[in-house]
Amino acid sequence: MQEFLRLYTEWHGAGRFLVVWLSITCIFWLIKNLAFRYIRRAAARTETKVDDQVVAALAWPVRFWTVLAALITAVRDLDERDLPKSFQELISGAMIVLVAVSFTMAASRVSALLLQYYLSRSGSSQQVTTLTRTVIRVLWLIPSALLILNMLKINLAPALTALGVGGLAVSLALQGTLANLFSGFYVSMAGNIHRGDFIRLDNGQEGYVEDIRWRITTLRALSNNLVIIPNAKLAEAVVTNFTYPEPRMSTSIVVGVSYSSDIDRVSEILLEEARATVGEVDGLLPEPGPVVRLNPGFSPSSLDFTLSVHVAKFERQFAVQDALRRRVFKRFQKEGISIPYPVQTLDIAPGVLRRAFNREA
Repeated sequence: MQEFLRLYTEWHGAGRFLVVWLSITCIFWLIKNLAFRYIRRAAARTETKVDDQVVAALAWPVRFWTVLAALITAVRDLDERDLPKSFQELISGAMIVLVAVSFTMAASRVSALLLQYYLSRSGSSQQVTTLTRTVIRVLWLIPSALLILNMLKINLAPALTALGVGGLAVSLALQGTLANLFSGFYVSMAGNIHRGDFIRLDNGQEGYVEDIRWRITTLRALSNNLVIIPNAKLAEAVVTNFTYPEPRMSTSIVVGVSYSSDIDRVSEILLEEARATVGEVDGLLPEPGPVVRLNPGFSPSSLDFTLSVHVAKFERQFAVQDALRRRVFKRFQKEGISIPYPVQTLDIAPGVLRRAFNREA
């Protein structure tokens, strides 16, 4: 009997804690499910998708808050004989910190979604990149950290003094990193480079913009390799954007024919083959139509024509050029139009070769 009373005394607090926690968790979970069911139905009736995304972003944090809220309530229900007051305050403080951190993460995700929605509605060319999400997360983290420190009764004055004194040294030590950080802000906010754009730098590096981060910008080259560029170098580079303001672009091939060819017939054949290629090669646009120019024109061994067409995207031009060259070559063979080899004529004065041979003999 005494042993039973001893066990009951030891496990009384734990049993009550489990009952309270499970009961409150079930109640909170039921309320959460009913509330989210109503919110999802209301969001599904709207035309925009941003409210559905916000609800989806809050689904996991709300589950986490439900469990933590039940834990905090169950801990505060314990008597001091079950758990010392100091431990209760420590556990409650740790749970509040977890709630604050999870709230910061949820708020930053929702803020990024709302910012992206606002930019898309306003017609702005700016995008929400990884750098933008990081800045939003930091802006939410600062007040959250200050609130946590205030709840933990930590004096910030010495820390702020130390930061003020060491700020100059830190800024000098991180000069390169800060330059990349602010250059990333400039590139993101300028709105001339976006994720998915195909760009080429003045040093020859090119590729699709994968992301703009706090220190670097990553490009995916046509060879499917990643090109990593510091933001400071990207901000200073001369950049050609082949996607913005629209992905459509013109491409051309140069065709050389013999000087004896009928230039009007050559132009007609080139236009016919360009129009016939539309629909056979993905990315070749029927409008604007193909254009033929006698340009660059008179070369040392041929008449050079330029056939220009429009393609949907930058990477489509290579397949289009290949198809056009094949069709033009086969058509020229059929029509008897020659593509001359480079020829160079040497005009030698009479007797020069004879005198040269005589000297060698």
